[in-house]
Amino acid sequence: MVKSLSSSLGLLLLLLSAYYFSRPAIAPVGLADAMLTNIWLPTALMALCTGALLASSGFLIQNSLDNDFASPSTLGIAAGALLGAVLVRVIVPEANLQLVWMGALVGGLLLSLAVLAVSQLIGGGKLPVVLIGMALGLSAGALSSLFMLYFENQTDGLFLWGSGQVLQTNPEVLKQTVLPMLAFLALSLLVLPKLALFLLGDTNAAALGLAVKPWRWTILLLAIGQAALATSIVGMISFVGLMAPHLTRLVLRLAKGENNNVALQWLVTVIIGAALVLAAEWCSRSLLFLGYRLPTGAFTALLGAPYFVFLLFQRSGKALAAVESQNIGLTPIIHARPRVVLASLCALLGLSLFFCLRSPQDVGAIWVNQRVLLAGLGGFGLACAGTLLQTLFKNPMASPDISGVSAVAVLLISVVLVYFPAANQWQLTLAALVGGSLVIGLLSWGLKQQLSVAQLALFGIVITAFAGTATQILLTFGSSTASVTMMWLAGTTYGATFDRIIPIASVIALCLVAIIPLLRQLDLMSLGEVIPKTLGLALQRQRYLLLAISAVLTAICVSSIGAISFIGLLAPHCARLLGLYRHKHLLPASGITGAILLIWADRLGRELMAPNEIPAGLMVSVIGSIYFILLLLLSYRNRV
Repeated sequence: MVKSLSSSLGLLLLLLSAYYFSRPAIAPVGLADAMLTNIWLPTALMALCTGALLASSGFLIQNSLDNDFASPSTLGIAAGALLGAVLVRVIVPEANLQLVWMGALVGGLLLSLAVLAVSQLIGGGKLPVVLIGMALGLSAGALSSLFMLYFENQTDGLFLWGSGQVLQTNPEVLKQTVLPMLAFLALSLLVLPKLALFLLGDTNAAALGLAVKPWRWTILLLAIGQAALATSIVGMISFVGLMAPHLTRLVLRLAKGENNNVALQWLVTVIIGAALVLAAEWCSRSLLFLGYRLPTGAFTALLGAPYFVFLLFQRSGKALAAVESQNIGLTPIIHARPRVVLASLCALLGLSLFFCLRSPQDVGAIWVNQRVLLAGLGGFGLACAGTLLQTLFKNPMASPDISGVSAVAVLLISVVLVYFPAANQWQLTLAALVGGSLVIGLLSWGLKQQLSVAQLALFGIVITAFAGTATQILLTFGSSTASVTMMWLAGTTYGATFDRIIPIASVIALCLVAIIPLLRQLDLMSLGEVIPKTLGLALQRQRYLLLAISAVLTAICVSSIGAISFIGLLAPHCARLLGLYRHKHLLPASGITGAILLIWADRLGRELMAPNEIPAGLMVSVIGSIYFILLLLLSYRNRV
């Protein structure tokens, strides 16, 4: 016990010393002392307290659910807290700090409870609860972005807070919050004896007289309260609650045989969590010499996302592939001839164009019609890319956005815009192609590692989180191109011109020509690996060619309309629900469905809050994340 405690405390003291002695030098002694008293010390104490709360929350969640992947970040607490704070500022523009905190606290509690409730509906499972948390978090994040976009004055300052801002410029905030934070931490000590029984398993715990379900909910409510309180004060500090318990197990394992003491595990976890947030804050402050200060949460996300991927590929992560469902089936809702279905979809597309295109005599008709055409082409391309990815990875939850392909493509576009602001359409497409290809390569590697369907989806979501954080950092450092990059982040057809329409139409046409000879091979790939090999067919070369085509389709669409979410997931599922399976029918049906969805999303975005505009990407994100949850509910429910 002495060894593990001393090592963790030694690390924390070392970080405190480094934070203290590396503070920026200021010539007037009085001003330096004032900054130390009013800024640096309160910031360090806030980092320690919030890090301890998040780590304690992660420890309680993981042990009560027996789920190493669960944490405040993966249960959607942070995203719920941000949405709650935004709603308070929108409804009560003059709300004081305490009211905003209360809104964030309630928002985090409600969303995390919704995640747990939905996971219970599908019968539990270690990976589904994390998938649901991240999906609901995406939906809440899209709603928050929407409100912050159109209520800019009321929500001023919440964007930075939402990224995780530990810096304190007023010691009064710490004075008001330190007692509640310490009280929530102290409450953990009361439930640790019960938590120790959970480590024996539910059956053994019940045999020893523990009321398993009431105590599990009690511990979870305490953990959610801890994380929601920390998030309401400093914003979204991601992955601390995930990393700290795992690092604790590593420390105790190195200390040989001390890992059965729950109180010791909790104490070391709290110390490590405090050290993680303090280290992230120190990194944030260290960039002041560049004239920038990144949010603390950016550093924890950059560190935590790769760590989450590392966990997926560990032995305990791979073991879940044996117990989690490998297939998420979709039962057709109608049975009709493929030609009838395709003809009906073409008629719907024609009606959509009829209602959305404007007469040439109308004011602004050329620009609106260009947007409609670009939306249709972008939706078609993303839907085709999603269909290919779902077949090639044999994963119904694969799509350019959920798999992380779109997010990394946007990241590479951002890099190009920072260094070459005058880059043309083809240069941006090439950058997006490089980013998309990298992710597709990673996913192919993950498939070879025998990750399950749910694990591959998580892999993609974490890649998306990592790329999104990196893009936000680039927005900070490349402020001159921030507005252009934000367009790609939101996903919009606002910049539609014929200079964008012609390249995307040409590339999609070429890709379709390349796919036509491979339609039969696509049908065989969907049957698995055994049947094609039995027939003596080697499909490896065709698989790589189709992966390249999906990367090209994603790249041209992202470089033209931005990171539009869920079209690549929704459209192929809609086509399958219409009873289409063979790719000569499935691919065009998916493309047409994607075009229809994005055309109407773009029109609704233009007209719902006119003269203001909702980016099409945000419209689709809200709808798509709800569908994602329904898909999980139906598919995992079908196992029972």
